[in-house]
Amino acid sequence: MRFALRRLVMADGRDEAAEAGLAQAARRVQSAVLEPLDDALGQRELVIAPTATLHGLPWAVLPMLAERPFTVVPSAAAWLRAHGSGRTPARRVVLVAGPRLEHAAAEVLALARLYPGATVMTGAAARVDDVRRALDGADLTHLAAHGYFRRGNALLSHLELSDGPLMGYDLQELDRPPATIVLSGCDTGRSEAGDAVTGLAGVLLGAGTATVIASVAPVGDRAARDAMIDFHGRLHRGRPPASALAAVPRTPGTAGFQCFGAG
Repeated sequence: MRFALRRLVMADGRDEAAEAGLAQAARRVQSAVLEPLDDALGQRELVIAPTATLHGLPWAVLPMLAERPFTVVPSAAAWLRAHGSGRTPARRVVLVAGPRLEHAAAEVLALARLYPGATVMTGAAARVDDVRRALDGADLTHLAAHGYFRRGNALLSHLELSDGPLMGYDLQELDRPPATIVLSGCDTGRSEAGDAVTGLAGVLLGAGTATVIASVAPVGDRAARDAMIDFHGRLHRGRPPASALAAVPRTPGTAGFQCFGAG
């Protein structure tokens, strides 16, 4: 599924073989994992605690989960802890655009109009130390930046900023990580086979962030810009994160985005 999504992103959605392969794989996974539970699931919002290779699954590609709110969690206990902190009003907002993404600055500037008074960091101003200080204690953060997944050590996964990488261990060391954080870039939510959510999403949830929006697959820059502006508009109007994300129309370039933690 990741291979097919990568091909579709590179071809701007115009790859019939990749599209057919993705649909076939999605049907196979749905048949094995969700359809046996169909009577119990109904139309309810789902909380998914995956295991093994299911950690890397772009769940929104499955037909039964199209437009259905769901959240991915390390465990039921972790989901309860995340919900126990309550939803934090977005009083302090931080918006960051990293380098080498054609539409990242436009994405962040569009969101700045939605959140007057937000701290906005683009271009050379999006430096590692400055961004790290801004993130500490934020209620809502949006980072449009390239993400890099490090297999075997989540703390070495990182986001690319203007002067270097913002590492997983930088996020872990925040005194008060953002309550809600959106990572708008490739592989920012990617995990590896095992018994827990790893990668940057796992680091943030472990550090105390309640909700992470991130992608487990490659992302289309322009498609991500449009999807994230749509998502934040719905979030700003009061929809919970998982519900707001489920309502955003998906393309191959945004199929990997999902909600982690408290939905």
